[in-house]
Amino acid sequence: MTREQVVDLYERYLECCNEHRVDDLGEFVDGSISGSGPDDGLAAYVEGVRAVVTGFPDYRWEVQQLVVDGDTLAARLVGQGTHTGAFQGVAPTGRTVRTQELVFYRLAGGKIVGCWGDLFPVVRDALRAA
Repeated sequence: MTREQVVDLYERYLECCNEHRVDDLGEFVDGSISGSGPDDGLAAYVEGVRAVVTGFPDYRWEVQQLVVDGDTLAARLVGQGTHTGAFQGVAPTGRTVRTQELVFYRLAGGKIVGCWGDLFPVVRDALRAA
């Protein structure tokens, strides 16, 4: 994929995430995705994103910086949402959290096949600090 194709795929993927269309993530994410979560595969990936947007129904990610190197994309993101649903065992607090996140993606065959980030610990820490 060219740099432009990688960026276009990522922008469309992030739009899908920001619109909370978790059931459409398979358009961008490979069925055998691996990464930093406890389980691999598309179903586990979708459930991870679903956990965020269920716990924070207004959650949005905003790109601060993208770096593309061949089949690897690094994204520096700022996320923000209001904790009005359960998240990782934490009952709703009504707090707004703002997070800074670094995520690395690997692409192959026009899809995301690897994703390594730190969102869940960052959000949990933000809830504790708020």
